[in-house]
Amino acid sequence: MQAGAEKSLQLGIDIGTSKVAAVLWDGTARRVAASDSLPHGADVANTPPDRAEQDAEKLLAAVRRVLAGLDGAARATIRAIGVTGQMHGVVLSDAGYHPLSPLITWQDTRCLAGGFLDTLRADTGEQRLAAGFGCATLAWLASRNAIPAEAAAALTIQDLLVACLTEPDRPVTDETDAASWGLYDPMARQWCGERVRKAQIPPALLPRVQAAGTCAGAVTERGAGDYGVPAGIPVMAAVGDNQASIWSSTFGHDPERVLALTLGTGAQLSAVLPAGTVPGEPASATFEYRPYPGARLAAVAASLAGGAALSWFADAVAAWCRDLGLVAPEQSDLFARLNRLGLDADTDSGLRVRPHIDGERHDPAVRASITGIGRANFSLGSLYQALADGIIANLRDRLPAACLAGREAVVGSGNAVRRQPLVQAAIERVMGLPLVRTEGREEAALGAAMLAAAL
Repeated sequence: MQAGAEKSLQLGIDIGTSKVAAVLWDGTARRVAASDSLPHGADVANTPPDRAEQDAEKLLAAVRRVLAGLDGAARATIRAIGVTGQMHGVVLSDAGYHPLSPLITWQDTRCLAGGFLDTLRADTGEQRLAAGFGCATLAWLASRNAIPAEAAAALTIQDLLVACLTEPDRPVTDETDAASWGLYDPMARQWCGERVRKAQIPPALLPRVQAAGTCAGAVTERGAGDYGVPAGIPVMAAVGDNQASIWSSTFGHDPERVLALTLGTGAQLSAVLPAGTVPGEPASATFEYRPYPGARLAAVAASLAGGAALSWFADAVAAWCRDLGLVAPEQSDLFARLNRLGLDADTDSGLRVRPHIDGERHDPAVRASITGIGRANFSLGSLYQALADGIIANLRDRLPAACLAGREAVVGSGNAVRRQPLVQAAIERVMGLPLVRTEGREEAALGAAMLAAAL
């Protein structure tokens, strides 16, 4: 989308799992001036089934392409840059911030082979380490002497972009991304040094951590030339996409009085806690306390069972149609039919679905199940309704009751929330709260731009 020149804009960039997005935010008018996104196509082909890797150079090239698609006059008025992206993943770079490895993403499961992750948890005493977490991946690489000798930094992909823009002597990460790697203490606000040592991760690879929403440096002349943005403007330390999405989704609401629910490929239910809160219930395998801008914490239940589980069901129905020699509806039509059937189904059918089609990070072996099947309730509509309810209930039941208490609404984002009336009804039914749908798109990029407005 094109935009004319504005007096002052903030740029937000999101490097996601499947696409790169950019948003220009007019902080004075409090509106989106322009946005654009494109699939990055960076997945590394022909990797083993337990590997999830993306070409870091292709990801950075996709950022340059999406920025070039924004109006040049508008880009010239950018006064600050916020960056966000997919959490948990890790890429190794040299001292000049040239990638030495692919981005090993949050979907990578190599650490599960041979019981490596179980041993790592026992050695470090950190039971919440999961496959795909940066420190688990680094420990796996270290155990196989697979860290290049010239490696100078281990970074998230969004940290790498910030480093390319600002060229610091030592790269930085913010506490939201540091916490996503698994060996960071959000209460003490520092790396868990002894656990890092037990994981055999070279400490010098870990970036310096600073508070969420703070400045990492200024765009250098080289960074400006590479990415087509003004030199000298501040760049925010990259924030995690979960926190960035919460920030934009709850804009106009008191974030401490609402719950933020996102249904993308996976799903997250987040409750921002007041500054200074000392949680009464410790984090567990089912939820965690993540750093949040403003020196706060957000209690977050993150599940692999989100929009991907809904798509799996639709794909299964289409496959059954083909097995019967029938022509399956197009996916959009199929979802529309499933929504109508689900909305018409009895909300007290007795069917219950546990939605763990892809397992869970804390328990990769857990699988989905259906209970309560009777002669009268085993219909497509009842099944799809029970699946939608199960996805929301799975998130709700993971958070402590204290984090849910006193909330006035659920702010919902993600395509599954926007496009599926059945999911909207499930949220209100299961959570017992009104749903407020976000109107915008590219919530993570927008949140990064909004945060950058304070720089």
